[in-house]
Amino acid sequence: MKSCTFLAVVLLGACGGDGDGDKACDPDAVDTICTIVGSGEQGFNGDEGPATEAAVYIPQDTAIAPNGDLWFLDFNNYVVRAVDADGIITSVIGNGEVGDAPDPGTPSLPALQATFNHTTDLFFHDGYLYLSAWHNSRVKRVKLSDMTIENYAGRGRRTFYDGDGGPALMASLDLPSSIALNPAGNIVIMDQANQAVRMVDQAGDMSTIVGSCVVELDQPCAAGVQPVACPGSHKLACGDPATECAKACTPGYGGDGGLAINARLGQPYGQAAEPAGRVAYDKVGNLLLADTDNNRIRKVDAAGIITTIAGTGAAGYSGDGGPATQATLDRPVDVAVGDDNAVYFTDVHNNCVRKIDPSGIISAVAGTCGAEKGFAGDGGPPLEAKLDRPYGIDLVGKKLYVSDSYNNRIRVVNLP
Repeated sequence: MKSCTFLAVVLLGACGGDGDGDKACDPDAVDTICTIVGSGEQGFNGDEGPATEAAVYIPQDTAIAPNGDLWFLDFNNYVVRAVDADGIITSVIGNGEVGDAPDPGTPSLPALQATFNHTTDLFFHDGYLYLSAWHNSRVKRVKLSDMTIENYAGRGRRTFYDGDGGPALMASLDLPSSIALNPAGNIVIMDQANQAVRMVDQAGDMSTIVGSCVVELDQPCAAGVQPVACPGSHKLACGDPATECAKACTPGYGGDGGLAINARLGQPYGQAAEPAGRVAYDKVGNLLLADTDNNRIRKVDAAGIITTIAGTGAAGYSGDGGPATQATLDRPVDVAVGDDNAVYFTDVHNNCVRKIDPSGIISAVAGTCGAEKGFAGDGGPPLEAKLDRPYGIDLVGKKLYVSDSYNNRIRVVNLP
């Protein structure tokens, strides 16, 4: 194992770990890829030691804390861990057990005593860390000044979809996979299995801003027949409401060129679903979302109109160097935006990260797109590296942090 030291606080550095085809690497070298967290071992160990010697378990996403430390979601260890400026890793949220604490009615508790059932996204805002507590069907947040955790949105009821117009804590979410801040300062949530994007305003109330939940998996709407509202829910259904309205929202595709609130999204649902559908805002206030099962990246503009900006809908790998709308993708999950408004996304089942430039041209930026999953390439060009289902990305200046999830590593790419 190689020890490492961070080269800066905000622009994190480290050295690569041992592995098939990797070597010692400089994480600040331009146009290289380098492991900064994880030995590659699947498990949990290493706290209080070098981050590159620690075992992690399917890391999902990263964010840079206000003090410059790198925080990441150690998904299957049920903790959030941090890496400081010296490259030392510690657990900062969660006791490592599956659960859902604090319990409803308990205002807060110390973050290290919290339990949750998988987390998929995180970001810092205004003194808090927000967490998508995915299998808990909640969003939680940690107050950084005293490191206490509280429930912020969702009441923990799967396969329900309600609560718009009322307090976010009383609304039902189903696999909330992603959170972002909109230009008005409101919290936006991808409600994955409800096929919707929802928003918590600054008064704490919930609403839906993208997506229409239609239940039609077992009984599709007949041609020309419009679904009807389910009693006490935001779902729409065809067939008998007494049976159909208790079922999950059905993934679909539609709505481009129209109001986003009427669009259909294709996000995986159910207990065996993969994390999907993360969201971000670009520099001019457009909402970007990974429409995972539809193999598209979509955009909602300030007028609420939704369009596709990448992907034909077919699963595959093609199109680099040409218009992004003519390219094929394979299960995009996370999105990030560069200072030049380029859109980066994880093309998870193509085992790579790709970019849509401001003119709409798509290209690969990390990983060997379409190739067999694997691990290789530390210290070399990012496009020659091998990744294994990279779920999360975070872009800070020219530093692209990649959660190389099934390699059990966090890697960094220094963009040219």
